[in-house]
Amino acid sequence: MKNGISKTLLRTFAVSLLFVLSTTFSFAQNTTTTVNGPGTTGAVALEIPVNPRAIAMGQAFTAVADDSSAVYWNPAGLNQMQGSELLAEYDVFINTVTYNYLNGAFRLGNDLTMGFGLKLLGSGLENIINSSGAATGGTFGETYYDIDIAAAYRLSYSLDIGITAKYITETLGTTSASTFAVDLGLMYKTPIPHLKLALDLQNLGPGITFVQVSDPLPMIFKIGAAYQMFDDDFTMDLDVDFPNDNVVSTSLGGEYWYKNTLVGRLGYEFQGSIDQNQLGVGGEAGLYLGAGIKVSLFKTYFSFDYAWTDQGILGSNHHFSLAWYF
Repeated sequence: MKNGISKTLLRTFAVSLLFVLSTTFSFAQNTTTTVNGPGTTGAVALEIPVNPRAIAMGQAFTAVADDSSAVYWNPAGLNQMQGSELLAEYDVFINTVTYNYLNGAFRLGNDLTMGFGLKLLGSGLENIINSSGAATGGTFGETYYDIDIAAAYRLSYSLDIGITAKYITETLGTTSASTFAVDLGLMYKTPIPHLKLALDLQNLGPGITFVQVSDPLPMIFKIGAAYQMFDDDFTMDLDVDFPNDNVVSTSLGGEYWYKNTLVGRLGYEFQGSIDQNQLGVGGEAGLYLGAGIKVSLFKTYFSFDYAWTDQGILGSNHHFSLAWYF
């Protein structure tokens, strides 16, 4: 009986893997001539990373994804959580841009975890300038939000699958547009102790349309591998991202916990050269740094995390979060 179940799970995993790979390959072929680089997709705020923990690891988090932010990074990872979590994030972002994220996940049994996310972005107001360069007295701004609902289901001890559904709304001046997208994730615990492999297909959707002009969403296919060592105090993750609006990037990041209370994090993203924090949407190739602290209070845990990123000529970004584990 167990052998039959195992074979069924293996077939399910193989079919799921082939589906994700074939979908991504077909997408890459179909978009080669239509999507050329940054600025060729819509709703680019979807690419802005969340959770200072993951950001500080160079955004190498696909195969780690063991907290509530797995809603964004890989929904299949939600089942790795030991309990439930709420997270609030505040970011000191570019110039007048405000960016905040609220996130949570809840265990609903041994095999099912549900999560949610809310991302809010605002550009602030700028004066409208006419063709002669004079201010008209009007103002112009951009706002964005997406609402995410995620679920992870455990097929076996070794294999979890997950899905995140997103409702996306963006406003430019007085014009608004809405759309939807889904993420599909897989998390696999290999027979090698402490080694996990993961896949995540992000932002699969119909695109977003402003005034009859439609742009594809920034779709990304992510492959990750994570390994824990030193009694699981040290975690490393290697990610390779295949976006439809940029070059392939490789990220390597890690975190080290001291007595399960203090943590330091370091990451680097590589895009084909020795990157000096080149300008990009939501983060860029180069160095990432961060740290955090976790404290116990009334049989629950609270953690405070920080990440630093550099936006090149636009200066540094600072990411802060407070999480409650219960």
